[in-house]
Amino acid sequence: MKKMIKTILYYFPRKIVTKIRYRISTGKKLDLNNPKDFNEKIMYLMLAEFSEKETECADKYLVRKYVKSKGLENNLTKLYKKYNKASEIDFKELPNKCVLKPNNGCGSVYIIDKKNMDSNQEKSIIKNLDKSLSKNYAKETLEYQYSKIKPCIICEEYLEEEKKIMPTDYKIFCFNGKAKFLLVCGDRDTKVKKVYYDLNWEKMNCTKKAQDGEFNKPKNFNEMIKIAEKLSEDFKFVRVDLYNIDGKIYFGELTFTPRGGINNTIKQEFLDEWGNMIKI
Repeated sequence: MKKMIKTILYYFPRKIVTKIRYRISTGKKLDLNNPKDFNEKIMYLMLAEFSEKETECADKYLVRKYVKSKGLENNLTKLYKKYNKASEIDFKELPNKCVLKPNNGCGSVYIIDKKNMDSNQEKSIIKNLDKSLSKNYAKETLEYQYSKIKPCIICEEYLEEEKKIMPTDYKIFCFNGKAKFLLVCGDRDTKVKKVYYDLNWEKMNCTKKAQDGEFNKPKNFNEMIKIAEKLSEDFKFVRVDLYNIDGKIYFGELTFTPRGGINNTIKQEFLDEWGNMIKI
């Protein structure tokens, strides 16, 4: 029902829809003439300033071109192949381990391990990938930077971290080209842990609920920050997602509207502080 309502709202004027969505999600009025906190300014940027560059960089295939333009090609995962349709995938030709994912949204990532797959699993993956390609992610989330992405499927290198199916994800929040803090997400195969750290690797008491778990600071953390700042220098705000496997840093994605642009998990004092960092 929620998806259906959002699909209908997608065709209404974007400012009106965004204000309605913001009111429902936060209980507050969205002031686009004088946005102040983090959520308000993300909404403002999406409506007033996002351009073709944000669309290109939200595209998991085209963003590779942007990363290369920054001289960071060595931080990209290997791209094995691009498919316009799921029916083009021949599992026999795939590497023994790899990742299949659509370029036009989030989720729907399939880790392929050919040793543990049968024909029924292959058919299921093809069916689900076809569904992903048929979706307009912007209609489901009202994040308009996704609306003009031309859907495709990419087959990439599988990043294997010891004893983990999914690698630890370092989500670095960058404001006007400067990294300020990060969210570390790990242990996704069991109960995912999410912890905010400042750049001194001190836990940030910024969430409404207590944060569980601890993560070790990577030895090459400063290099990660340099990469994030290089990738963020063209934007007033972007979250740069990176992986760090045995000291090798890999690019994940660029995220312009974290949690759909409305984060209700963060204390208001921090939303105000983060909002002050975005200069509009």
